[in-house]
Amino acid sequence: MFSQLQQLIDRTLSGITTAQRVLAFWGPITDASSLVAPLLAIASVLMLALLTGIAIASLGTLLVALMILYLLLTEVFGVTIDINPA
Repeated sequence: MFSQLQQLIDRTLSGITTAQRVLAFWGPITDASSLVAPLLAIASVLMLALLTGIAIASLGTLLVALMILYLLLTEVFGVTIDINPA
């Protein structure tokens, strides 16, 4: 009975150690000082805004390219595109 309890405790502690290693992998490498942490947060928000702008611009470019392709197919080559729901 005591050996089973000891094995259970050992497995639990090894699981905790594994979880700590996994969490440490996703955490910061060094401790951020009180000045660096707010600057890092602001930089992260600015980069998020920049990447959102790039994504929206890419979507706009895709839509323009699709409209040009549609006009090229229908007006120049005479292909008709019909959508008939079945």
